[in-house]
Amino acid sequence: MLGASSASRGLQGMVSPTPPGPQMMNSSGGMDKPGVNPQPFNNARLAAQDQQENIKSGIPQGAANAMGQQRSMLAAKSDQDSKAQMFAAERLSQALYANDAGTAMMRVGSEMSSPEAYKLRNHLASGNAMTQGMDPAIGQVMLEANMYG
Repeated sequence: MLGASSASRGLQGMVSPTPPGPQMMNSSGGMDKPGVNPQPFNNARLAAQDQQENIKSGIPQGAANAMGQQRSMLAAKSDQDSKAQMFAAERLSQALYANDAGTAMMRVGSEMSSPEAYKLRNHLASGNAMTQGMDPAIGQVMLEANMYG
């Protein structure tokens, strides 16, 4: 009927010479067939598209998750290192406080290297050698050997 109407207006070249219907029956989808319910075809197509899009968006999400885990592990390690440094600094300050900021150790060191301390150690070493039945000079040699060696 459309062809006759177009022909009466001189528009015969605008009408397709292909008859409607059977040429579309050879397609693979249900979308273009008027006698078929396209809903199952559309559901399957959209489910596949949804799966593809989830994979595409899942890749950057996985990378972001891995980077976040690395950052949190680094922060935890940094926190542990910081606590260890703070603990060491606190122990050092306690040791310095207990030793009057190191002056007690320096005082002991200076007293141990004084001539009086050397005389005392020499006397003790000589006495120790005599109690073992040895010459007192051996005690002095042992003292000097331990002092320099």
